[in-house]
Amino acid sequence: MIRSLSKILASFALLWLCSASAIEAPEGIVYCDGKTRVEFIFDRSNKNNDVLFTVNGKTQTLMTAFSWFGSVQAPPKGFKFAILGEGKFDPLLVFEDHLLDAEKHRYEKCN
Repeated sequence: MIRSLSKILASFALLWLCSASAIEAPEGIVYCDGKTRVEFIFDRSNKNNDVLFTVNGKTQTLMTAFSWFGSVQAPPKGFKFAILGEGKFDPLLVFEDHLLDAEKHRYEKCN
């Protein structure tokens, strides 16, 4: 009886550990540069065109800009919009097929 109970408890513990460590499936397009994993999806809870921006599993809400820095100059080919983050992600430029951060690191689609 005690052995059966121990096996059942061990099974539940193993099941809990497996579910707790499961990686959440991406909701948007995932981009990678080798070390960093970046994902964003539009936050549809408001009309501000904010994005839910995730870097290596940590998510925050950020603003976007759809003009090329006030349209003083022509945008580069393929430019869609900018995500206004912090540090190397201020801005994060979104192109048709890649992302480009403020340090000129290029992120390619990886999902």
